[in-house]
Amino acid sequence: LNLFKKKEIIPEVLQAILWKLPDHLEVEIKNSEAGGFYAVVENLPGCITQADSGQELYEMVNDAVYTYFDVPEEYLPYVKSYIPSEEQRKKLGIKVQEGKFVFQRS
Repeated sequence: LNLFKKKEIIPEVLQAILWKLPDHLEVEIKNSEAGGFYAVVENLPGCITQADSGQELYEMVNDAVYTYFDVPEEYLPYVKSYIPSEEQRKKLGIKVQEGKFVFQRS
């Protein structure tokens, strides 16, 4: 048993994952009483996350969506990320990292 063996990506499985992910997210973001933020993904019942910063919230919303749909970790590099509008990114202080390809599903 090789624990470090790279898992094979099966094209049909990847297509099924991409097919079930929504084209957009309706996210309500609020300030947390304990500090930071929490987000409710309104078009995915029960999908809620929290973070200390806007940048972390962006990452946590994506993680919550991928967890909601049981996306296997080895498929994550092939799945597009959801990003808020430019206005919302500025408001939350979110910076998209250079060299990292991030797409807004449409």
